[in-house]
Amino acid sequence: MKIAFFIEGNLNNPGGYNQIISTASFVKNSLNEENNIIFITNSNELKQSLQKVEINSINYKKSIPEKILDYIFGLLNFFRIFIYFNLKHSFSKFLKKNNIDLVIFLSPTEYALFCDDINFVINIWDLDHKKNSPFPEHKRNYTFEKREEFLNNILFKSFKIIVAHKGNKQDLVRFYNCEEEKIIVQPFIPLLPNITNNKIGFLSEHEKNELLKFTPKKKLIIYPATFWAHKNHKYILEAAEILLSEKHQEFHFIFCGVDRGNYDYIKDTINKKNLNKSISVFSLVSNIFLKNLYEKCFAVIMPTDAGPTNLPLYESMYFNKPIFYSEKISYDDELKNIIIPINLSDPSNFVLQLKNLKDNEIKKKIKNGKIYYEKYCLEKNIYLTYKSIIDQFANVAKTWKNN
Repeated sequence: MKIAFFIEGNLNNPGGYNQIISTASFVKNSLNEENNIIFITNSNELKQSLQKVEINSINYKKSIPEKILDYIFGLLNFFRIFIYFNLKHSFSKFLKKNNIDLVIFLSPTEYALFCDDINFVINIWDLDHKKNSPFPEHKRNYTFEKREEFLNNILFKSFKIIVAHKGNKQDLVRFYNCEEEKIIVQPFIPLLPNITNNKIGFLSEHEKNELLKFTPKKKLIIYPATFWAHKNHKYILEAAEILLSEKHQEFHFIFCGVDRGNYDYIKDTINKKNLNKSISVFSLVSNIFLKNLYEKCFAVIMPTDAGPTNLPLYESMYFNKPIFYSEKISYDDELKNIIIPINLSDPSNFVLQLKNLKDNEIKKKIKNGKIYYEKYCLEKNIYLTYKSIIDQFANVAKTWKNN
């Protein structure tokens, strides 16, 4: 039986990209020897990027007519055309040409629409668009409608669905009436612990020099998050204002993330409020730069409206850092023992907790985080998750083919 792991990532979206590469690396290291596994990418750039972390892959390329139609209609409309005329997409032809029995998508990609009769597993990262979201990124360009059509087409055709938290599983059952048995919970496992200077360096000498500016005199609080509206950077700006008015100058906030429409607004607000001495802002940063920030920082903050979990939550656990996390999405009892919950409607709530944070509380939170990480986020968990899926599929596939 031949298993394909499909990797579709964007280097300019480091959170999702890092999660995909992390999983692919663990799969290569733990499952490759006992299974016939290949990795598939959809771009030469991504293929070359994977080679840097010693993952060999084959590249799928759409036909020129499909590229044109995809550009004009988008994959979802393109999908309707294929259904109406009962056509075969080049992606399904590519899978069959390579004798793929099961394809595992490491991200919620629309390529899952074109598997034809080949079974697939898909990772679903969030369902935030479904939660009465007021944010523009969940509304503009018919994002809500596109996500709904995508999910309603792929959830019920998938062999298994992988999510990062039991809250995501509950949402799939509640919103889409998914069968609980097909949903597997596998928390995110960060890539940063495996990043070294020898593997992937700084993006520039300037980036390297920026790290030297952060002295031990300041308590660094980092927020590694893409500049979406729902990431709520504004909350931190309001908190920084309060700290500045109270002459608490020992804290310094660091933002780093790709612009998704809210970067200029946050930068302009920082300038207008004269917060440049309290907040540093970076756009795209290297993984080694981010790893250094985690190692240097006093704490992590995550005032996002999306969840229930996000990659920085697990990164903070690994790097033994306390994390201030949105209380409204932290309903997991285990996570409540790890996070420091903050009220997103009141930035003074965060300020008060920050000023009153005691060393014994920090140690307790860090200890609980370490226990959680070692329980759910080690490489063996990835091995067990995907081995179980592959074994289950192999057992089912015996009814129609020799494995």
